[in-house]
Amino acid sequence: TENVALAVGLATAFRRPEEARVDAGARVAALRDAFVTEVLHRVPGALLTGPVVGDRLADGTDARLPSVASFCFPGTSGEAVLLQLEERGIIVSSGSACAAGEDDPSPTLLAIGLPPEVAQTAVRFTFSPTTTPADLTAAASALESSLRELARLR
Repeated sequence: TENVALAVGLATAFRRPEEARVDAGARVAALRDAFVTEVLHRVPGALLTGPVVGDRLADGTDARLPSVASFCFPGTSGEAVLLQLEERGIIVSSGSACAAGEDDPSPTLLAIGLPPEVAQTAVRFTFSPTTTPADLTAAASALESSLRELARLR
């Protein structure tokens, strides 16, 4: 005799984490979009890399990863921004994930049409399900003051 109760319990155990993952992805994507809007409002000349927020793929899914926002800041070294943010307690990455640790511009950023000198200015912010709106406001504020400091030093 098949253990129906166990089969139903197992199906439920598999379904719940998937539902939680989808819910968390949507929440993180909403935070990402709010962060992108705030950065583009606060930082004149900031360029969001990749698809425009709100773009959808043919199957209707978001064209952007929910947990990543990457910007270029033409005229400012991505590494310098990274160091300034680190001093302010904000940890980010420069370039793109596929080129982490490389000195050359990211091939991915070059492939989407960014000139090498702009691709070198990329900074990537990554969010998690534990990220809060207050975290993002603090990061946007730290980014704004970091870029202001770097402009003053030039």
